[in-house]
Amino acid sequence: YKALKPLGERKSAVKQALNAAHKSQKDFQQVLLDAGKTALAALQKSGEIGFILAGRTYNVNDRGMTIDIGSKLRDYYGVNVIPLDFLPVDEIDISDVNSNMYWNYGRKIIAAAKFAGRHPNLHLIYLTNFKCGPDSYIKHYITKASGKPFLTLQFDGHSNDAGYITRCEAYLDSKGALRWWAKEKKQTTPKLEMTEAANA
Repeated sequence: YKALKPLGERKSAVKQALNAAHKSQKDFQQVLLDAGKTALAALQKSGEIGFILAGRTYNVNDRGMTIDIGSKLRDYYGVNVIPLDFLPVDEIDISDVNSNMYWNYGRKIIAAAKFAGRHPNLHLIYLTNFKCGPDSYIKHYITKASGKPFLTLQFDGHSNDAGYITRCEAYLDSKGALRWWAKEKKQTTPKLEMTEAANA
């Protein structure tokens, strides 16, 4: 209020605006969580693989900063991508991994890794920035939290997407996300068995 007082705003007006802003933010976060819940249910039903984009919101959702990697993973390879903000990470206890995590986003990222570890069909892509001190510390806890290998993409604001796409392709292939022929075989096998049974 002290910062806005010179502008002539009443304290009651500032408080009302602040409460409205908090409510809007809370409602928006709930919309994201609901969308994430729907996406996770769809993955569980279909048995498909999903990839969590973990990192700070202002990085993960900045298409310029991350070279729009999330959209490219979806559009180029058809993989299921779920940003960290769509997951209920605030409900996950990370004390067994790090009992004294100072940074809020550090806690969220580790929680997202634990979430991935609890679901066999979920894997983690960690988006970070060049020379980010906290991330250089946090990433050492990701494997312990998830119990599985993960991909780190470090952006510096200068590189083109070729190197990042190559690394993503290798990671996706290691998880079976690019092996379309295996999926096709899995889908057609029951039909072949039914045809053979009908002709017997």
